[in-house]
Amino acid sequence: MGSAAVATGTTGRELEPFGPFGPFDALAESAHRLYLDGYGERAVQVSREGLLLCETAGDERTARYLQFICCVALQQLGRAAEAAEEAGHLLHRLGARADPVWRAKALSLLAEARVDLGMTALAMDHLAEAQLIVTAQPVRTYDHLSATMSVALALRALALFEPADELTELMLGLTFPPARVRLNVVQEAAVLEVSWGAMLDVVGRSAETGPHYARALEHAARMRSLATEVGYPEMRARADAIEGFVLHRTGEPALAAARLRTAAAAFRQREELVETQIARVGLAMSLSAEGDQAGARDLLTAVQRTSSSTQLDVWGLTALKVRADNAVRHHGGHEAADALAELARISLSRLWEDRESRFEALQDRIRQHEMAEQNERQGRAALIDPTTGLGNRRRLQQVLERPDQRYSAVLVDLDGLRAANDEHGPETGDAVLRRVAALMVENCREDDVLVRYGGDEFVVLMPAERPGATPADVAGQLLQAVREEPWARTAPGLRMTASVGVAGPAPAAEALAAADAACARARRAGGDRLELARPDPLGGEVSGAGPTLPG
Repeated sequence: MGSAAVATGTTGRELEPFGPFGPFDALAESAHRLYLDGYGERAVQVSREGLLLCETAGDERTARYLQFICCVALQQLGRAAEAAEEAGHLLHRLGARADPVWRAKALSLLAEARVDLGMTALAMDHLAEAQLIVTAQPVRTYDHLSATMSVALALRALALFEPADELTELMLGLTFPPARVRLNVVQEAAVLEVSWGAMLDVVGRSAETGPHYARALEHAARMRSLATEVGYPEMRARADAIEGFVLHRTGEPALAAARLRTAAAAFRQREELVETQIARVGLAMSLSAEGDQAGARDLLTAVQRTSSSTQLDVWGLTALKVRADNAVRHHGGHEAADALAELARISLSRLWEDRESRFEALQDRIRQHEMAEQNERQGRAALIDPTTGLGNRRRLQQVLERPDQRYSAVLVDLDGLRAANDEHGPETGDAVLRRVAALMVENCREDDVLVRYGGDEFVVLMPAERPGATPADVAGQLLQAVREEPWARTAPGLRMTASVGVAGPAPAAEALAAADAACARARRAGGDRLELARPDPLGGEVSGAGPTLPG
């Protein structure tokens, strides 16, 4: 977006703008900044209005980002059903051949929304696939970084801190992002560590909080430095809120109170921001220590009122635990205090049990996805020609065995490939085959079946209802592309042409046989030409008879 937004998951979690992505990039940048600053409703409105404009103007790249920002803003607002619907629309927009990292981004949002809707099994499937995508190769692009952040944030929202931490550490080690992007990565790292420490506190494992609170302080300091560098004072104040909470938990109540009050005065505490909840819990602890129980209660009630409805909301349950601790501390064995403490204990025990079961479910789904991918790779390999990457004869046979479907066939026979092999060597011949395969991919549609038919022959099978260019048009484009390719770059003096036959529509086997016969006529006529199939001698017609198209 003027940097376009590469938005990610829930509350205040996002990669900042960078690099232009489309003519209406400024719309996505505006929506993203609104989301990042906690103005979720306005971000949704700007995203939806911008989507209409981008779709009308054909700016698909910006439309993709706007839909993504709309989805994360809805999730930030707690509108999980709408967020799930928007994530589904994004997956549809991306299509069957989506960039994998974009698919990971959409799947991570869909997973998070479906957990809030109680659809845990589906959510784990989505999250496992997304995690496998982002860890399949090193992070070298902004989109990949954004996808990795999306997955880490979905994991954090499920209190699956260990795998979220692995992804966050990976992102912190990257050197290519500009300071504004690094600021958001560090911010999310700080929120992750302070949330992890708070969770350990509330489930009675306070002895394990030290390393997490220490890292939270380290990230908050770096967050403050980067916020100063890029001129983002509100993010500096949000770092103060994180630091203040941690100082309270680590035995520095006076310093914590000062830091929290500074933070509260310096950033607008919108309920959508996770730092708002952190600051409120920290301030409540300070007020309680000062004897202001009513003020503390009001802050903690506000956190609980705005927290997620799931049992995995760390800050809502932290507020419950602090309320219970305050009640017991100030009212002793009072019946109401005991009841509140028991409610906290039961809720937090359930939180830990849910976390453990989700972690096991995620690991199980990842193993299932890995096995399925391995089987799919093996299955695909059995149907792929290793030299060109196109389908092989086994793939062609699959289509030929379906007489219920009609295809047009284009058969391409390279003129003189054997002579080129003899003169320039087999490596040159393989390079020619790969380049012709690439030309076929460039000139054909996604639903066409592309096959290396023999040593120097290729087949294109086109569904009968195929929209767009006619089979004869595609065949002509392929003939011209082979003829005009600068083959001398492959080997000095090399020149390649093709003989091309076209037939159909008909059952695939019939169309292929007729295209083969037409191609043979083109070869006999000297090559570098296209022939259309002739009428069937029994009176039918495999394809419309047409003229020879010479070179």
